[in-house]
Order: sequence, then structure tokens, then C-alpha cells
Amino acid sequence: MFFKSLQLKMILLFFAFVLVSLVAVGTFSVLKMEQVYYRGFAEEMLNTISSFGININSIGETEQYEDVNREELEKENLNKIYSNFSAYFSLNNISRSGKILDKDGNVLFSSKNSEITPNMLQCINEAKQNRMGYAVFNDTESQNYLFAYVITHRLENEGEIEYIIVIEQSKDYINTQLNEVRLMYGTAIVIITFIAIIVSVVFASNITRPIDTLTKEAEKIARGDIDQVKFPDKSKSGYEISKLIQTFSDMTMQIKNNLNEISSEKSKFETILLHLTDGVLVFNLQGETIHANLAAKKIFKLKGNEKFEDIFGNYKIDINMEKIIYLDDWTSSEQMVNVGDIFVNMFFAPFRDEKEHAIGVIVVIQDITKQAKLDDMRKEFVANVSHELKTPLTSIKTYTETLLDQEIDKESENRFLNVILTEANRMTRLVSDLLQLTKFDYKKVAWNKVDFDLPVLVKQICEKHKIQAETKNQILDCFVTANVPLVNADRDGIEQVVTNILTNSIKYTPENGNIKVYVGSVHDDAYIKIIDNGIGIPEEDLPRVFERFYRVDKARSREMGGTGLGLPIAKEIIEANGGSIDMKSEVGKGTEVIIKVPLKQL
Repeated sequence: MFFKSLQLKMILLFFAFVLVSLVAVGTFSVLKMEQVYYRGFAEEMLNTISSFGININSIGETEQYEDVNREELEKENLNKIYSNFSAYFSLNNISRSGKILDKDGNVLFSSKNSEITPNMLQCINEAKQNRMGYAVFNDTESQNYLFAYVITHRLENEGEIEYIIVIEQSKDYINTQLNEVRLMYGTAIVIITFIAIIVSVVFASNITRPIDTLTKEAEKIARGDIDQVKFPDKSKSGYEISKLIQTFSDMTMQIKNNLNEISSEKSKFETILLHLTDGVLVFNLQGETIHANLAAKKIFKLKGNEKFEDIFGNYKIDINMEKIIYLDDWTSSEQMVNVGDIFVNMFFAPFRDEKEHAIGVIVVIQDITKQAKLDDMRKEFVANVSHELKTPLTSIKTYTETLLDQEIDKESENRFLNVILTEANRMTRLVSDLLQLTKFDYKKVAWNKVDFDLPVLVKQICEKHKIQAETKNQILDCFVTANVPLVNADRDGIEQVVTNILTNSIKYTPENGNIKVYVGSVHDDAYIKIIDNGIGIPEEDLPRVFERFYRVDKARSREMGGTGLGLPIAKEIIEANGGSIDMKSEVGKGTEVIIKVPLKQL
């Protein structure tokens, strides 16, 4: 990873910058030095030629001397030039050489034996064309600088005399100097490069170290260890890095706050889902379960990550996940199904992201077993009420029509009227019980709670019904087991309950049976226990005996004039007074009813 790191890139960039700068400066310096040597050579040669000027001009002075041999004087002057050149080149014979040519290119003087090269001729031609009369040429083939100077003098009789001075300067010395400079720059480049590498490493490290630290801290955040995040010291970093550290610190703090908020909301959400009585299932686009609360797991008996089709396919529920997700006009679906022994209402709906793209399906499962049972009870209640009213009305109608349409004797007429009266009384009791239950349902009963002596009340009730028990040769006994404190309840309501239970015992206990009533107290309650040895109630019917219109033996109950509402009314009265009623029974052995009434609070 180091080869891709910012630190290496910064080192290489800094190193490349220093190296390129040094090479550029070195190259420029070498070229500049060579130009300086080149120009210096030209200036030096011009100064040298100027020192020969008097001797050359003296050639023209031969016109003054008529008796002097002109050719001899010219040769003498030339010899002076030669001697000057010879003296000059005797001092510079190592690196320089010179020639004097006439206008035809004949060599008049040469400090050393050398040929006239094409580059030398080119330099002479450039000097002739230059109005200044000289030219400098860099002869790269022979590694020499060439200098050509044209001297022109006009004689009166002889016309124009032209001499060409050509000087060669070897570049060995210059090259040696330049090589030394190159070596110096090369050495400097190596040293400075080494220093630059060290400086760039330190410099890049100072910049990247805080970034590396921030990267490691960011990795902690990615792993979820945000509480362990520590930031480098801003005071030891530059302005930009310190700003980055501050920004990163602020960002981390914001992330931490957001995570805490999200965690809190998630905890609330999970707590709500955990204790929600409705089941919630969430599926992704692949149909995999991504969330299921406790209620959903309990309803569908889920063990793992079951898929959408597995859960609902097992119960043969007609639902298609693709339709819910992808069809525009299919936004939700609601179904009521039977799952095992419970009834549930399921609501299917897609859920979407911030771009309104479907990302899954949520299913809300509502347990409506109680509602379904209440609905069944309502239907059964309506059917029972209809039946209970229809039966006596049919009897009344039949006997009344008979009395109206036929002439019957007095005895039959009285018998028919007694039947009509009995059925009318039965209807009256039924309507009265229904009205009383309606008052209980709508909390419209005004209870008159008073303090009274429960044993006295129970004994009075037993005395009232002894004659009814004796008609069936039954033994009805009442026992008070202890000193029972006063109770606080609606006296008339308690009397109605005890009377209802006692009359049921007398009614469903065969002749010569025994009925015992016990009154006592335990803790904060007084109790009334009514025990008979009657026909008893089957165990499977016991949980439903307090339901409205429920009869264990429907035919026999109607025959005995029961409405099926006595026990539900008794339960409503006792519970409204803060007590309870419970029943135990065994077929063929009898029934035991325990009624509890709260004692007076001291």
C-alpha cells in the first residue's frame, strides 16, 4: 500500500521537482558558460587584432619614400606582422594557432602546419560579408573556435591590398572547464537529491502522519468503536491539517450523536415491536425475513430466517410478493385467515426508500381470535334470543288462535290460558334479564353499596327456598363457619346472585338430594360456598357456563324454564362489586360454587 500512498507521491513529486530544477539550472549554467567563453574569445581576438593595426597601416606609408623599394618595405611591414603574430602565438601555441592569408587565399604566415578547412573558409566568407570585417565560428568537427579578420588597405598605385587573419582556439581547455562544471553540478545534484529525499520524507511524513492517524480513527468508526476514537494534536499540525482534524472531530461528534439518537430510536422501536400484541414481519426483495417480532414468531411458530413463500405457503395463503412490490395499482392487501387455532387479519404493504423504490414488504398480523369469537357469540346470542322469543310466542299464538277459533270447554280454556301465562312470564323473565345485561354492558347500573351482615342475608335466602327444596325431599342446610365481619357491596345484587345459584342447585339436584351452604371469611373476603350432589356439569362445559345463553343440556334447561342468562348475570354482579365467582363440578357427583365478596375496609 506504501507504493500507492500519498506520502510516496509527495516524496516523488518533491524529488522530481528538485531534480528537474537542478538539471535545468546546471544545463543552463553550462550553456551560459560556453556562450561566455565564445563571446570572450571574439572580444579577445578583436583586442589582439587592434594591437596589430599600426603595423598593418604602415604598409600604406611606402608611398612617401620614392627611392625606397616598395616591395622591400611591404615585406618589412609584413615581417613585423609576422613577428608580432609569431610572438603572440609563441605565448599561445598550446591552445591557439594563427594564419595570415592574402586575398587569393594564399597562406602568408602560419604558426603551425595545418590545412585550411571548409569551416575555416566559411568563417572567412562570413567575415568578408560582415561590415565589421570579422566573424566567429564554432567548429564542432575540429573542436575549435575560429576567428577571421579581414584587413583591407588601398594603395595609390597598387590598388586595394587585402590580408586575412585566421585564428584557431582549441576548445580542450574550455571543455575541461565545462566538464569540471558538469562534474560539480552532478555532485551537487547527488548531494542535494539525497538531502531533498530526506527533507521530502520528513516533510511528507509531517503532512501524512495526521492523515494516517485520522484514517486509523476512521477505521475505528467503521468497525463501530466510535467511543475509542482519539484525534492528533492540532497544535502540532499546519493550518489545513488542523482544520481537517477539527472538521473530522466535529463530524465524529455528529456521527456519535446521530448514532446515539438512532440507537435510542432503534431501542424504542424494538421495545415497541417486542411488546406489540400485533405481529410484524419484514421481508427484503429476495423474500428473506429481515425482522420478526415476538408476536409474529409466536403466531407462525417461526424458528429461523424463513422466506416469504415458506411462511405463507404453509398456510395456503393466496398472496404474491411480486404483485405487492411491482404493480402500481397494488399498494396493499388485507386478508383474514385461520392460523392453527387462532384467527388473524394480515395487512401486506411494500415499503420504499427515499427515492420511492420498493425495497421490501412489511406484514402486520393482528390476532382477531377474540373478535372472531365475540362475533360468533354475537351471532349465537342473536340466534338464541330469536329462538327463546320465538318458542313462547309460537305457543302463545297457537293457544290463542285455538281459543279464538274453536269452542272448547272451561277446563281446556283454563289450561290453555295457564300455558299462555307461563310463556308470557317466561318472555318477561327473558326480556328482564336481557335489559339487565344491557345495563351492565353500558355501565348504566347504579350500585348501592352498603355495609351488611352476609351470614344473615344468606340464612334468609335459605329459609325462603326451604319449601321449594322440601317439595323434592331435598335437605337444605346453611352453616356459618366463623364470625364473619360486615361486607361492603350492593345487598340486593348479592341477594340476586345467591338466590340464582341456590335455585339452580335445587333445580338440578334430584329428589332426596343434599344442598349445603357455607358462609365464612378468608383474608379480605367473605365467601359463600354452595355444594350440591346434583347431576353435575361436564368438564369441557365448565369454562363456558358463564357465557350468555350457554346451556349444558339445552332441551332440559328450557324444559325447566331457564333462560341461560342467570350465571352471566351473577358473574357481572359479583365482579361489579369487587368479588369473584368460581365453579367446580363433576358429572354425577354434584357442583360446588364459591362466591367471594369483599369485606368492609376498616
